[in-house]
Amino acid sequence: MTAGGLTNLLTETWNWWLFGGLVLTTSLVSAGTLIALPRGDPPHPVTPPAEDQQIGSPLQPPSGTRVFTGRGRELRRLTALTPAESRPGPLMLVITGMPGTGKTELAIRAARALAARYPDGLFWLGLRTYAAAESQMTSTEALRTLLNALDVPANPNATSVDALSRTWRAATTGKKMLIVLDDADSAEQIRPLLPAEEESAVLITTRHVLIGLDPDQSITLTPFTRGQAAGLAGAILRRAGLNDPQAVAAIAAAFRLPLAIRQMSDLKAANPAQPIPASPRETISDETAAAFARSLAALAKPARLVLRRVAHYPGSLITAPIAAVLAGRRISETTMLLATLYQRGLLIPDNRTSGGYRMHDAVRAAALMESDQHDSARHLAAAGERLFRYTRGAIDAAVLTVYSSPSITHVDGDPRVPPLRHESDVAALRWLDRHHPDLLAVARRCLSARSPQAWRLIYNLEFYQRMRGFYSEIVELNSQALVLTQQTGDLLGQAAMHQNLGLVDMRTSDYQAALTRFQTALALYEQVGSRAGQAEIHHELCNVNKWLGDLAQARAHATFCLEVASSGDDLVEWAFAHANLGILDRLEGSHTTARDHLTRAMELFEQAGQRRGVGICHRQLGMLDEQLSRYHDARAHLDRALSLFRELGDLMNQADAHYNLAVVHRGLGAPQIAHEHATTSLALASQISHYQGQADAHTELAHLARATGDHTAARTHLQHAHRLHRRLPHAGGPGPDVPDAGDPAVRRDGQGQTDNRR
Repeated sequence: MTAGGLTNLLTETWNWWLFGGLVLTTSLVSAGTLIALPRGDPPHPVTPPAEDQQIGSPLQPPSGTRVFTGRGRELRRLTALTPAESRPGPLMLVITGMPGTGKTELAIRAARALAARYPDGLFWLGLRTYAAAESQMTSTEALRTLLNALDVPANPNATSVDALSRTWRAATTGKKMLIVLDDADSAEQIRPLLPAEEESAVLITTRHVLIGLDPDQSITLTPFTRGQAAGLAGAILRRAGLNDPQAVAAIAAAFRLPLAIRQMSDLKAANPAQPIPASPRETISDETAAAFARSLAALAKPARLVLRRVAHYPGSLITAPIAAVLAGRRISETTMLLATLYQRGLLIPDNRTSGGYRMHDAVRAAALMESDQHDSARHLAAAGERLFRYTRGAIDAAVLTVYSSPSITHVDGDPRVPPLRHESDVAALRWLDRHHPDLLAVARRCLSARSPQAWRLIYNLEFYQRMRGFYSEIVELNSQALVLTQQTGDLLGQAAMHQNLGLVDMRTSDYQAALTRFQTALALYEQVGSRAGQAEIHHELCNVNKWLGDLAQARAHATFCLEVASSGDDLVEWAFAHANLGILDRLEGSHTTARDHLTRAMELFEQAGQRRGVGICHRQLGMLDEQLSRYHDARAHLDRALSLFRELGDLMNQADAHYNLAVVHRGLGAPQIAHEHATTSLALASQISHYQGQADAHTELAHLARATGDHTAARTHLQHAHRLHRRLPHAGGPGPDVPDAGDPAVRRDGQGQTDNRR
């Protein structure tokens, strides 16, 4: 079978079992670096190289402009302060000013000057408060993004702003960090994002006073004086090789906002022979519009079209492919046109990716006004659909590269833009990390446009969001898409959205809700005749019924999956079907058939190169041998499993393997080694909020304590285990799955099994 996101579901070839072989690291983004996902050679060449060669953190400061003048005194004030011992919180610096006064540029300079004082990280978040509603960063998105940057695994049961804020403060305890919050609107928006330590600092830009904050330093930027305006214009023109005092004087006479001065200076630099006519000074509120009008008048029609269309882009990172699909032009042409717009001061370089740009809100507003006069609703709707189709294809390409599936040959997209390719699964994950805020904004725009692309785009975006812990955003998008598909009568879309929401229910241990979702999805897949969709749901129902203790129902679903896999040629799908049946056989005491299924599954995983699946089978075979008191064989399997899980950065499976090894070493008469494994298991399980794993480790530590006569310690561990079990929603059956943030696929049975799918 082939893989391919939504497209695959439509053609009944989407392979979620392959997802089970995905090795997702629990270390997410650390200063922009991800742990590699080990596997064979990447199936695709690097196209375009600009995306994959970018290795910077998604939270690094923007590159800023090359000429900085007129704000030296303000910069010195921002960088002169040091943390005070009596302060009950981080150092707080606020830059206030109207649009165009240079708040972001000053923040960039200040952040770079201060960075060395904060060795534990400099994180820049663009909150985009004054952008379109779908483009604004919510508090939950901001917190989850910051937590991902600190490698903090997601807890599916702690997704509210308050819960995420508590986790953020705990994660920043003992750290010296600088957090920049660009374009803030209120104190309520800021407070949840504040780090814990007094030795950290927060730098905020805002258009108005933030009532309720008590900053240590507050700077209000005003328009330039005539002398400052002349200084900035002269510096920009001299850098372009022009010495034109008359032009400098004309610009300084008419413009005082740094943004407008830059635009007019760049316009002059691009047209040295064209004089800037003298004119009475504009009112401050009209400066940007006046500068924009003059810059626009000097542009050729193709550049004007690109500018108008990218102004409609709901994201912040503008690239040549984005411009190409919005303008309906070839990517080679839009690359040149974007460079022209940059030279005219209408776009700003964005160092999140090579060849990327961003647009100031004031320029965007002026460009949208121009668009209102020249772009018809029909043309804008067509541009939107091209954007939605391209975004869907881009998500598919990244997801499929993470899968490293050699069977993928085509991803739906725009014929004007070459298909997106990544050099490795790590590069694909970096791309998703870098672009997620924009992908989320496009998904929201797609929903508001009621596009038929909406559920397809959202279906694949959910994979990445669940991997990175954006649970609130998953529920938001998939719930809205479900309503849209119900209104349009799209049964396949309804099934996919119920499936995604059911997966979130499972991750939050609401198994009855998940059961209802999956049953609804199964009925819809049956109604539209999607056998691939039915197989996916049967697998999930197998897991749910295992957790609920109904092994007979679980076996019926697993048997269906094996029948589907046997009729195809996908090794991973076939391997997981055998693994599921082997797990059930082990739980029911059918040891011989359990070994046969698990051995066959391991062979298939090895053929497919899915090392995580191999590790799962080794662990299951180790558990089987432990049940049969074959402790030496069990230890060999579990040691191999633990080695694989360590290589793959899988904290949850490491925790469970350490627990299994503790049981085995107790059986071998090595209590000290058993205690070391149990203690390590407890530490790992606690780190990722893996409640069942914590309960298992406490239970094993109780056994070991009782064996040494320490009944007080045994009683304490059992009390901890009992409290943890009470948090689990099982009724005499398996415990819940609270997986690590790097693994969107972990599934668990009652004996500590983690079965990995989707």
